[in-house]
Amino acid sequence: MEVILFHLNQIGDFCFSLPIAAAVQQRYPEAEICSVVRPNLVPLAQRARPIDSLEVRPRSLTKAYWSLLVRLRARRADLAIVLSTSPGPCLLARLCGAKKVVAFDNDWARRLIGGTVPYDTPPSLPNNLRMAEHVAGELVKRDYAGLLHTTPEDRVTADQLLSAYGVPAERPIAVLAPFGSAQHLWKCWPPDRFARVATLLYERAGLTPVLIGGRDEAGAASEITAAVAVPGASLVGETDTGQLVGVLARAALFIGQDSGPTHLAATLGCPTLAIFGPTDPQLTGPVGENSHVMSKGLACSPCHEHAAQCSSRECLLSITPEEVADEAVALAEQVGACRR
Repeated sequence: MEVILFHLNQIGDFCFSLPIAAAVQQRYPEAEICSVVRPNLVPLAQRARPIDSLEVRPRSLTKAYWSLLVRLRARRADLAIVLSTSPGPCLLARLCGAKKVVAFDNDWARRLIGGTVPYDTPPSLPNNLRMAEHVAGELVKRDYAGLLHTTPEDRVTADQLLSAYGVPAERPIAVLAPFGSAQHLWKCWPPDRFARVATLLYERAGLTPVLIGGRDEAGAASEITAAVAVPGASLVGETDTGQLVGVLARAALFIGQDSGPTHLAATLGCPTLAIFGPTDPQLTGPVGENSHVMSKGLACSPCHEHAAQCSSRECLLSITPEEVADEAVALAEQVGACRR
């Protein structure tokens, strides 16, 4: 049996999709699962346990796009699963020649395919679990923990990278992800509070803080590191996706928010604490045995994008660094990650 899975483009959304692949693998053990992803997700697809092969989806209707369609049609797939609500993936799925195509009930899928699986904004694990049940029946696994693996090279690369920034291989680290995309800063805890948390984790649990983020956050990261009063490292702008996997697999603890790195850490099985305010952790929070969410649970939360117009941001600002550190240290102690 040949199955083609069309993914969304973000790290968190890719993690949300893995239970679908796992469900197909469970229901059809002989299935060969091919993931169609954007270039940024190739390192993750290569490390995903339920995925057998992958194809890269170009960003525009170029010659490479039509070459991809030819390769997909050559697979003579039995089933195509579309997770995107965009026209490009829906069109590919419509033309890929699969005997059956399953999609969410949204505008483009309804026009091009006839989407039938109920869908609620935003993209989320609950949406994908509905899709998994639709294509594979009753589910044994309902989270993504453990569905990514690391290679020995990932660990070596992470140790080399950390060593270059003054963190020896034997040091337990806490990875902190203080940043979010420019379009979603309204759901982010203030970065300066991460500096205080970094200091407290080192003092209370012996965890060396390591910051991660993209190149665009390098300036903000330097302000955070300047405020951290203990030894640590900033890898902001210094890791590609594959290197980030290695660093997170090496971590004793991860602290983030509603963002892709949080889900990547949880998928790798790293003890994960996520700070949530205006968004709903029931929809987009990390899942798994060692994944915890910190939220004040205010009556006005979640409010999603309305937080961009909120003057108080109480749902986030009422969470103190000391509270986050307390919760993080308790999680680290629970999994035996502290070094005192």
